Amino acid sequence: IDGTSIGLGALLEKVGPAVAEGDFWVLQGILFKKTGSDPETQKVSKISRPVGSIVKTTGRLWMGPSGGKWVEVDAAVERPGWILVEGPGFEMSGPLLEKAEPGQDIPFVFKLYSLITKTDLCDVCLHRNQTIADVKRWIALRDPHGLKVHKILVANEMPSDEEQGSFSIASFPTHKLYKDTVEIGRTPLKTGARIPYFYMGEASDDGRFS
Repeated sequence: IDGTSIGLGALLEKVGPAVAEGDFWVLQGILFKKTGSDPETQKVSKISRPVGSIVKTTGRLWMGPSGGKWVEVDAAVERPGWILVEGPGFEMSGPLLEKAEPGQDIPFVFKLYSLITKTDLCDVCLHRNQTIADVKRWIALRDPHGLKVHKILVANEMPSDEEQGSFSIASFPTHKLYKDTVEIGRTPLKTGARIPYFYMGEASDDGRFS
């Protein structure tokens, strides 16, 4: 292929990583790894990987005594070890990895933006057939204020500076809100987009906003 004639960078971006048997998607950027072949070792290290990237594994799983699910990494790709898929004891809410299916489309990676604190919350990895309801569940898991899913509202565009300056849920146009049933693949959202959200609850009900 002549990369100069078609733009090799654009080609690679479009193709993305190939999904193979044993691959797992990274759902949260902080992961926990037990180095070595023995999953019962007590030594655990914290590592970081980009959300939406792939971890190559053998597919072999191990359940820890406290309920943690671990998967064995592919030693042909990186140092032998086991990475936590999901489980208690690490102060992380929700799954850290998700099993990928061979031939699966590359997921979208979005940045959640809190209109409560006017800051980015985190990156999330979502598939085309997932919905805005899934976005809300991730917000409830990752936002430190203890938000309740049914009180979270997701905007379909970033409010203007004027709207944010005098922000009021009561006056925010309903046509600028996503419905829970809308599939990600049916929105104009692309990887890298910010998804703004706000909340119908009170700080006294659900935690202090700061």
